[in-house]
This record gives sequence, C-alpha cells and structure tokens, in this order.
Amino acid sequence: MKQNTSTRPLPAVTVWEAKPQSLFPRKRHSSLLSLALVGVSIGFATLNAHAAAATGQAGSVLDGQTIRILAIGDPVFQVMQKIHDDMEKMAGGKIELDVRPFDVLHQQVLLNAQNPTSSYDIIAIDLPQFGEYKSFLLDLNPLIKQTGFDTTDFHQAAWTGAQVGGKQLGIPIQPHPEILAYRKDLFEEAGLQPPVTTDDVLAAAKKLHNSKPGLAGIAWNAARGTPLGQTFIQVMGSFGQAPIDLPRTDHGFSIDNIKPENMKPMIDTPAGLATAKYLKALMDYSPPGILNMAWDERVRVFAQGGAAMTYIWSGRSAIYELDPQATARGKVGYVVHPHGPNAAPVSPLGGWNLGIPSNVDKSRIPLAWKVITWLTSPEMMKEYTKYGDCVSPRHSVSQDPEVVMHCPVVPVVDEMASKGELADWQRPPVPELQQIVDVLGSVMHEMLAGKRTPEDAVKESQQQIDRIMRKAGYY
Repeated sequence: MKQNTSTRPLPAVTVWEAKPQSLFPRKRHSSLLSLALVGVSIGFATLNAHAAAATGQAGSVLDGQTIRILAIGDPVFQVMQKIHDDMEKMAGGKIELDVRPFDVLHQQVLLNAQNPTSSYDIIAIDLPQFGEYKSFLLDLNPLIKQTGFDTTDFHQAAWTGAQVGGKQLGIPIQPHPEILAYRKDLFEEAGLQPPVTTDDVLAAAKKLHNSKPGLAGIAWNAARGTPLGQTFIQVMGSFGQAPIDLPRTDHGFSIDNIKPENMKPMIDTPAGLATAKYLKALMDYSPPGILNMAWDERVRVFAQGGAAMTYIWSGRSAIYELDPQATARGKVGYVVHPHGPNAAPVSPLGGWNLGIPSNVDKSRIPLAWKVITWLTSPEMMKEYTKYGDCVSPRHSVSQDPEVVMHCPVVPVVDEMASKGELADWQRPPVPELQQIVDVLGSVMHEMLAGKRTPEDAVKESQQQIDRIMRKAGYY
C-alpha cells in the first residue's frame, strides 16, 4: 500500500483509543528496531510458523539470532515500530528493521544487489517493482513447496502480483488498492447515490462543493511528480487503458510476459485524453492547495471534514477510522475506482511484499523464510489491524468480526477481490515505470496549472515516454 504503494510513508497515527485484546500493547517508535519474534525452533521440514510463532508457544523463530529487514515507513512497518518492545520481551532473537523513505529504499535495494553478499535478509518490495528486481530476488516456490505454506488464503490479485515468469518473488504483507471513499452522511443528505462512474464523481463533487463552509467536492493527488503521475495512470486504467501497449485479456491486460513491442506508450489515446480532461474537471471541485496535495494530505483533509470524497489507498483509512476525533470517522463508504464509458470497474492494486535477496548468505535463507511466514501469518495480520494497518490480503482475516469492527474498509476490499475488481496492470512491473510516472507527473501538472491543454499534455507525454523506450532499445 510510491505506494506503495505505492504509497509514501505515512506519519504515525498519534491518536489511539482502547482496542480489542491484543498480544502486543502500543509502544514507542524507532527507525532501526530490535524486534523479538515468538514461535518454535524448526527447520524446513517441520515449519508451521502461521500459528505457533504468533501465539507465543515455547521456543523462538530466531533462536538467539538477529535478522535484518529493509523496509518502508508504510502502516504495517509502523505497526511493528509501535509493538516492538513487547515483541522483544517475548524474544528468542532480534530483528533490525531499517525503515527508509520510498526513493531511498529503492536506491538501497539496487545498491544492495551489487554487493557480493546482501546486507539484508528480507526486503520490502512494492508490487510494480518486481519487474525491476526480478534478477536479484530469490524464487520462493521451493520454500513454499518444502514447508507446505498455504497460499489459498491470499487474495488472488495480491498473490499473483508477486509473480514474474512463474517465480514467486514475494509474500504479500500489505498490498491494498486505491479506491474511492465518500461521506455517506453528506451523500444521503444531498440525495446522492455512491459514485459508480467518473461522471457520477463529477456530478456529486459539483453538488457538494461549497454546500457547507469549508467543504470541497473531492480530494486527490495533484502534486507535481509521483503523486500526480501515479494518479494519471491509475485513473487511465479506469478509462480502460494501460500506460503501455499490453496484451488485452477478458478482464483487462496481461503483465505475465511483457515483450519489447508491448513497451510503446499509450498516453496519446482516447482514454489518455479522457483521463486528462477528467482530472482537469476535478480541479473546479478540489480543496485549496490541490496542486500540492499528495497521499497523506488528501486523507487528512477528508478526515477533518474538508472534502466529501477522496481517492485513497485503502489502508490509509486508519487515519480517520481509528481516530475518535476525526470528523469522518464512522461516516465513510467505499467503492471501487469509478470507471469511464465502456470501461470495467477495477481498482489498481499496490502495496508491499516481503522477499529474500538472491545474494543473501545461503545459510540464512531458512531463517529469513521462517520470519516471513511469521510476519505474514493470519494471527499477525490481525494484530496489525489493531494498530493502524487497515489492510488484509488474507480472506480469513478480512472476515474476522474483530477486524471488521475497527477496519470497515477491509471486508469491502475483500469483496472487491472476490469479484475480480482488483488489478495490477495499471502500474506494470517494467523498469521504466518510474520514468513514465515522472513524465506524467510533470507534464500533467503543467496542464492542471493552465500552462497546457489536455490535448497538448497527452501528446507531449507520449513523445517523451516514447523517447525513453527507444533509448532503452525496445523498438
């Protein structure tokens, strides 16, 4: 859940109320942490970390050792920061959790891949990064088979999103979709139905904008750079087009076997132009400062009652759902990304997985796998939801009454997953993805600022991305 997705690091939620009974009480924050893990000391043949480690049975996952994780400041890792002291008390070992901002994490992963031996045992990977990282991640399929790891509980889109060329390169820990959140009370008062299409969004935004003092129609990512570039390709997916010329399928596009001929940009298309015009139209119903608004800002404005709707990575809903002082708390409905004409309802999936660097010391692989299975177990994922990570890529956790109680977005996302409304082709796993996003984030910002027309913006973006692909030698 640049969340990672992508998503940018989220400041820790500082307002907390009494939660359901938890294994780990709230504790202090830290950037480089020593975490203790609980479980049973086992080898590959007897691994059963799903329950044993999470419930504190005798023994230790680490057995006195230290494991090193390179992570990002997204909610699930922030939760680990909150509960690490009590986990340490239950320890048989330690975890060094090195938390970095998105861009720094990306560079650190690339630098680490050049080392003869990895400095980390486990790294956090955003879904679109698997294409770039595939050559220096361990294929987890042999470990999955050897240990009998149950994969059936995961959302299919989350599980397959970590696959490249038949290899399972990561295990989902915080994958979540971008969806639309709306104030149910304001919609009911205005006689509006939940938005289904982009036209519905514009109509609702127009009606609700300035209907109350300080109320904007909709908040969204319009800040220059990655926030807006990411917004563009994700919304373009709701108009039925991927950012590059991917093969079409019955349910969208395929990213299983991307070939050089698929790398042609698809920005200067009817869907691309419709996306540009839609974003331009949203400007009339947006909060002040929209051209500087990014991930956390849009949610904070919505949480405080400054907008009737917001695009949101689902896990960010904890900002208001777990804050008793938030105006929006308990008043929010969630829908899949509203779609354009003749397009299917589908939300882009992003967020984080745990993988093992291929250059890790081979003797440390069993330990790294043991920790991954513990951290992604149903028991631990339920714990994360109690402390600000309203994400569950597991069906069993998504249906848990306790989880539903304090994270109402989780069962909504679970239903979307079951209906096939989550996809990852909007941000295809190609090495040039960030360059695509950078171009769109710059050119479209000029359009929103009135310096370009939508027609000129899609044409210029197409030309710049085409030069990038030609320079890379794809065609």
